Amino acid sequence: MIDQTVRKIYAVSTLAMTALMAIVASGNSVHAEEIKIGIIMEARPAEQPWSAAIYDAAQALGKKNPTLKFLQSYKAYDPTSAEPVARQMLQEGAVVLDMHSFALNDVAHTLAKEFPKVPMSVSSFDPPVQPNLSIGTASYLQIGYSNCWLLAKLSKSGKIAFVGAMPIPYATELLKGCELGATAANSNAKVLAGYGNSFSNPQTTREQAQGLLDQGADVLFPASATEDSLGGFQLCEQKHIPCAGWASDARRYSANYGVVSAIVDWTVMLESLIQQHQTGRLEATTFDAAFGNGGLRSQPFDGAPAKLVPADVQKGYADVVQALKDGKIELPKSEAHPCCT
Repeated sequence: MIDQTVRKIYAVSTLAMTALMAIVASGNSVHAEEIKIGIIMEARPAEQPWSAAIYDAAQALGKKNPTLKFLQSYKAYDPTSAEPVARQMLQEGAVVLDMHSFALNDVAHTLAKEFPKVPMSVSSFDPPVQPNLSIGTASYLQIGYSNCWLLAKLSKSGKIAFVGAMPIPYATELLKGCELGATAANSNAKVLAGYGNSFSNPQTTREQAQGLLDQGADVLFPASATEDSLGGFQLCEQKHIPCAGWASDARRYSANYGVVSAIVDWTVMLESLIQQHQTGRLEATTFDAAFGNGGLRSQPFDGAPAKLVPADVQKGYADVVQALKDGKIELPKSEAHPCCT
């Protein structure tokens, strides 16, 4: 009887130990499958729409797939500081690397050549470099068109204030799209443009925006998506005028007057890079975020800003976005990145 009891206890103990070992092995397996992704941003999400967009994409993918681990840095503006950070991420096991700044173009080309088996991406107007350096950009024409179509519908004066950081290719292309969208909504609409000559100083954008408001503009598009744009959003809140943004949700920076934004959804690009790592089949491409490929999506009409947009304008805007998605609105060929629109 005692022997049978001992044998039963031994059997139960053996089963328990086997189960424990299986749990441990499972935990080790999950850890072994962890995918590290390095992302170097220009600023923290609260400070900059451009960085907020890639941050939000990482958060969304992390919730969807717990095996993803994101290594993040905010040193992109200074290439001499960003390159050692990128190398450290690679040393720590990053198998995908996104350098989310135009300032890191040279660094990205250097690292892609040194680490040809690591899928990488960089914000750039250059073509992709095979096999592993993809380009992340957006349809600035579609962004400008959709935003300024709505702003023109809301403007009582027919004048839209457009403020960029500097007249570089993506800014001038946003302006071109803005002009096309505004006149499509109101043939008499006029876009007043200015540049603050700083990507980081909100005061310069605020001052430029105020100058355009003094000229009769009554709606505002702080168009850089960098830190300076926050000055424009702050002015919208102070002056109680409708504001447009892009890259991130405009309500993040103008809770009451951020009426519209073409949000860049970088999950599409990141998922492609992750898949390249998993399959081992690398192919550098240009991802041009647009309404048609899921890279752009509209900010929802809800919350305080939605009350500023009449129902018929909301419907008209949705129709414009759908037409852009379907290719029914003809836009000029992009000069900033000739591959795309």
